[in-house]
Amino acid sequence: MASPADVLDAVAFTGYGILVVAGAAFTYYALQNYALDRMEGYDQFWGYLTYLGLAVAAFGVCGLGLVAGGGVVVRAFADVALLFSIAFVAFSMREVYFDSALAPPPEERETSLETLRALEFGFVVVIALEWVVVVWLGDTTTTAVLRGVGALGFAAYGVAFSERLEALAHGTTMDTLRRHLLIVMVCATGVAATGLVALVAPGAVADSMEYVFLVLLGGLLVPPTIRLQQSVASLA
Repeated sequence: MASPADVLDAVAFTGYGILVVAGAAFTYYALQNYALDRMEGYDQFWGYLTYLGLAVAAFGVCGLGLVAGGGVVVRAFADVALLFSIAFVAFSMREVYFDSALAPPPEERETSLETLRALEFGFVVVIALEWVVVVWLGDTTTTAVLRGVGALGFAAYGVAFSERLEALAHGTTMDTLRRHLLIVMVCATGVAATGLVALVAPGAVADSMEYVFLVLLGGLLVPPTIRLQQSVASLA
């Protein structure tokens, strides 16, 4: 009879494997939309979605490496890929919001686009810091807090623009894609934040949550991939 550890490894292996396949498929169709110039003027939006797919696939590959016994460097790259997955969803929400014809003109914006881009650069610095800290200290309480707080910050940024975008794109194809991506971001944030849960709950609870969000992330990336595929089919 398989031990609990073997069962958890099997679940993790399956979850990470799904992420590799789902991320690769998402990347392919995002690139197709970019090449076909779906929604003219949204090149950066499709670019962010392409990066999202690559980050998810990279996280899956690193996760498989961790299941196989990878060390702290693999753990560091896995954290970076996961945080970039969340950040790219947030950046895509911001990008499509400001590219919308219904977005407020520059002089009426509460925060300039330049300020937001500077904030996003700060996000990238946090991700780089996470990599350095994990390589230096290993997977510790400090790295778990940095990973979890960073993920929650990125997610809050993305949710803020998602809500603004909902008012502009309600009932449209973009709104449907937005809702799918929002769920993907929530699941990715759930995976990243389980380290925070482990600080206040038994380790078994945190591990279970991580595996649940991991499998959900792979499964819930499929609907937006289908939307991208349908978009390509309508233009081909």
